[in-house]
Amino acid sequence: MASLVGVSACSGTDIKAEDAYKIGCPAVDSTVAGGSLAGKATVAGLKKLSASGQLDPEPKKWVDATISLLSSDDPKASPDGTKQLIIDGCAKNGYELRNLK
Repeated sequence: MASLVGVSACSGTDIKAEDAYKIGCPAVDSTVAGGSLAGKATVAGLKKLSASGQLDPEPKKWVDATISLLSSDDPKASPDGTKQLIIDGCAKNGYELRNLK
């Protein structure tokens, strides 16, 4: 359900970096735990956000890393640097990931 809300939120015109974290962090947790549907549904919205030109470099880097992880056939096998970037971005924005180590 959160991923469907996320897709809608990302397609709006008043998008903020915080929205990316509110949408992406739960999707990462869900996808890594085995719920790939949430990740796939969120990727489309995050891609729109990434291409929107509305993100500063740091959030854009996080969004692109999150897209890469969510698009992966095996998110747990993502490079350590990618995982750490996502973990740090979520923590910095008030979301502690439970499933991505």
